[in-house]
Amino acid sequence: MKSNNIEKPKGKKRGLRILLLIILLAALMTAVYIRCNPKWKAAELTIEPAGRFYDIESLVPEGKTLETRIAPPEGFTRVPAPEGSFGAYLRSYPLLPDDIKLPVFDGSTIDSSDVAAIFDISLGDEGYQQCADSVIRLYSDYFYENKQYDKINFMFSNGDECSYDRWRKGKRFLAFGSFSAEIPAGLPDDSEQQYRNYLKEVMRYAGTLSLQKESEVIPADELRVGDIICNDTHVVLIADEAVNENGEKCYLIGQSFIPAVCFHILTHTEGKVTSPWFTQEQLSQDSFVVGSFRFEKDNIRRWKEGF
Repeated sequence: MKSNNIEKPKGKKRGLRILLLIILLAALMTAVYIRCNPKWKAAELTIEPAGRFYDIESLVPEGKTLETRIAPPEGFTRVPAPEGSFGAYLRSYPLLPDDIKLPVFDGSTIDSSDVAAIFDISLGDEGYQQCADSVIRLYSDYFYENKQYDKINFMFSNGDECSYDRWRKGKRFLAFGSFSAEIPAGLPDDSEQQYRNYLKEVMRYAGTLSLQKESEVIPADELRVGDIICNDTHVVLIADEAVNENGEKCYLIGQSFIPAVCFHILTHTEGKVTSPWFTQEQLSQDSFVVGSFRFEKDNIRRWKEGF
């Protein structure tokens, strides 16, 4: 009888330990699944008039796209952009109304004096779409809309690569700090929502440092649409280009920043003239300013093979 009385409590304790272990494992697996499967949700943006008090050269306020909103400077014509190219994609990108404040992901707005045009582009509700993220977003959306899924592949800042092709087949990344590892933690899913989820994961762990790792320095006279100007803290994108009969070029340059705002085309002021076009001569200097950031000539880069 004593033997039986002793065995019952031991059996109960063992069963309790097993139950607790199962609960802990289930909680761990749930936490890993949530960590590896971000959910992108569009932010609700505010459109608010700005009341611009200065003229912007080449601006056509009623234009609905980049090509129709900003005309080339006098004596220049746009460089031909083949149908289906990244340049044509950006030129036809829809814009928000002229003369509004910059929409921020949290529903607020920023009044900025160096904005020529604002892309009608969604932002995630958690504010990940900052400077490098906005470049990644435009690259990726272009490939996605053209069904070039194999090219949607971006590097994290730690050097690991995150492929959309593998993501939509169920692969996910478990990341903590500088560590990341690909694991099977999802079901095959090629929906647009899952594509946005993928981009959110990339935006979590990519940045200016990863764009530098994936790009090469190029001379200023080789700049073309899709190239970037990138240092350790900020990156801007060459969004359009024009040329005159002497072969001299000028460029439209766009960016986002912290806090996450809609991608927008910048202006600069020389004397009394405010223009969205940056000249080849300006960008060929050893040091130059774009927006609020100073860059050096070795910050001019081409991402992978370029566009």
